[in-house]
Amino acid sequence: MSSGIGLDALRLLHSKGYHIFGSIRKAEDAKKLSETYPDRFTPLLFDVQDHDAVVKASKVVFEHCTSLHALINNAGIAVPGPMEYLSEDDFERQLDVNLKAVRRITNLFLPLLGAKPSYKKIPGRIINISSVSGLFNSPFNGAYSISKHALESMTDVYRRELHRYGIKVIAIEPGPIKTAIWQKNLNVMDKYADTDYYDILQKANKMIENSEKSALPVSKISNLILKCLTKKHPKSRYIVHRNRMVFKLLAYYLPDKLVDWLIFRSMANGEKHRPV
Repeated sequence: MSSGIGLDALRLLHSKGYHIFGSIRKAEDAKKLSETYPDRFTPLLFDVQDHDAVVKASKVVFEHCTSLHALINNAGIAVPGPMEYLSEDDFERQLDVNLKAVRRITNLFLPLLGAKPSYKKIPGRIINISSVSGLFNSPFNGAYSISKHALESMTDVYRRELHRYGIKVIAIEPGPIKTAIWQKNLNVMDKYADTDYYDILQKANKMIENSEKSALPVSKISNLILKCLTKKHPKSRYIVHRNRMVFKLLAYYLPDKLVDWLIFRSMANGEKHRPV
């Protein structure tokens, strides 16, 4: 919650009167945010991969309240690279942060969201921050796409299983957003310099820059999160993309071979290629 979508969502939701329990990995960030938001904000210090720390932090929430209006699963990383050469550790880390941790954390807080009626009479909501990469597979972005495809599936499963409790489960699927998630991957493709893919991968920095040129402001996601919290009947998923209709055409309607050809042609243009 110390940067990107989480930080902006904190800003907006706090201004609307919500009390936010926010996960933060660094103590210094927790201190800074606590000073900025001295009331109606409780920092929870943990890394989503450290489940013991997550369980410890969850006890703070259970001690302070008997119900939650919503759980927002926002933590995520992007681990790019060709599937052939991606290490097992990197692939596992991608899946653990973007998928497995979502399940672990969601299950912890289900009682406060209404899955245990003794805790709550009014059902809460679960909002998973997914990605258009959960709908459309870009080459050299495979591990991230796989994790988000699986998150889309998990979102559907939870929505159908938790229907009996009235808990709404929603996926928000952003395209390029002005956050640091991709900036963190500048120059990481150099480790694949000795592979056959490097003729494309060496232009990755320019591709990231091209994506950022079309990136939407992070407030688009924050405003949508607020809509999902307040709308009586929210949609089950929301695509957030500058060229939303074109993207839906690519993801849902065009034949696979035609989409493959469009991707190949785009990559042939080298630095003009954009992952999503």
